[in-house]
Amino acid sequence: MANTNPLGTLTPDTLAGIVAAASSTGYEEWWGRVRSSGYCAHPIHLTRTTTAGTTTVYARCENRRETVCPACSDLYALDTWHVVTGGLTSEHLTDAAAVFITLTAPSFGAVHTTYADDPGRSCRPASKGACANGTPTGCSKSHQSGDPAVGSPLCADCYDYETHALTTWWFPALWNRYTRTLRRLVTRQAPGVKVSFVKVMEMQARLAPHYHAILRANNEPGAPSITPDTLMTLAAAAASLIRVEVPSTSGTTPLRFGAQVDVKPLRYQEETRRVGGYLAKYVTKSITSTPLPARIPAANIDLLPIPAHHRRIMSTLMRLATLLPDEYAGMADRLGTFGWRGHTTTKSRTFSTTMTAQKQHRAAWRAEHAAAPGNGSDSDAEAGQADWEYTRSGHKTLGHRYLAVTAALTHREQLRTAHTIDDTTAPTGQGAP
Repeated sequence: MANTNPLGTLTPDTLAGIVAAASSTGYEEWWGRVRSSGYCAHPIHLTRTTTAGTTTVYARCENRRETVCPACSDLYALDTWHVVTGGLTSEHLTDAAAVFITLTAPSFGAVHTTYADDPGRSCRPASKGACANGTPTGCSKSHQSGDPAVGSPLCADCYDYETHALTTWWFPALWNRYTRTLRRLVTRQAPGVKVSFVKVMEMQARLAPHYHAILRANNEPGAPSITPDTLMTLAAAAASLIRVEVPSTSGTTPLRFGAQVDVKPLRYQEETRRVGGYLAKYVTKSITSTPLPARIPAANIDLLPIPAHHRRIMSTLMRLATLLPDEYAGMADRLGTFGWRGHTTTKSRTFSTTMTAQKQHRAAWRAEHAAAPGNGSDSDAEAGQADWEYTRSGHKTLGHRYLAVTAALTHREQLRTAHTIDDTTAPTGQGAP
């Protein structure tokens, strides 16, 4: 099983690199750059040249994945939390209804599973007999979290890999059709009500995507309105109506969402904060626990250290790209994401603030504090004449990276401890700031 610890494995070479870095004469200068980058695990090295001289600056990599860079993924999660909860404040929810919905892909065949609420429960004890290929349709094992068998089909030959690959490829189109259908249903019920959303994609263990989304219906004063219960009903109904016909090797294949649609109302601040935390956690997850290169030649699929189920999905993508190049040639470039070609997070323009706006606020804050007297920064004239040049990315050794990631994880725990203290000492009914 792949090592998902963002620190990586502490090998003798890494340990030697840590000792060498900590004992070097340039450690303090290097550590200052690491600290200024927010303890980024893969910083971008920039050379800044002014009339005062040349300096090296570390910029954040801004990678959302926790296994790649804990520091930047924390920042991305915080931005996501603000995007989500910013659209669920009392200001936005006045004369509005909001629900939390999960939309999954349909079943493509029986897969091994685990149960978080009952780890000792058998995988599929009630299924007996064998499939047409002679594989048992049941599994009496109790799979634990992290078991590579979880998510893989009981019978790979029975599993519908082509529909799986097509569903992943067209999943953003299903969502687009879903939002249009939902808005039509809402308009029929209450003309003038505007529906907005924010959603996050998460890959299930079987490598099929599903959406976690918040839907908000803003009612117009003096006009027919939508209640949370009505919005829940319409949201579930819209999911059952979605069908998209797409090209396939058999001509066309109808795609749809799975039958299991989970919809819950959002009425209280505690619910909105909890859901914001859920979505913020999802955006930092990688598609798989095994890091994969951005470009994977078809000839290398069998050489990758991944489960057979993952390789079968990649092979199916290549098969579709070869047989239907006019429609699916791009699948050959999406092997590392198993056919996913959408964004992890999307939102309606009017739902709340944006990631860009938050980055701009941070940049303005840093510029204001960098220009404060006594911080040793260049004058405005010199700063305006600065020349910037990209040098490289990443830390010099695994030891340097280990030190940076350790500091990032320590900083994370300090923040969590501070928030816990705030929650404990806050007056009744108040949450953390």
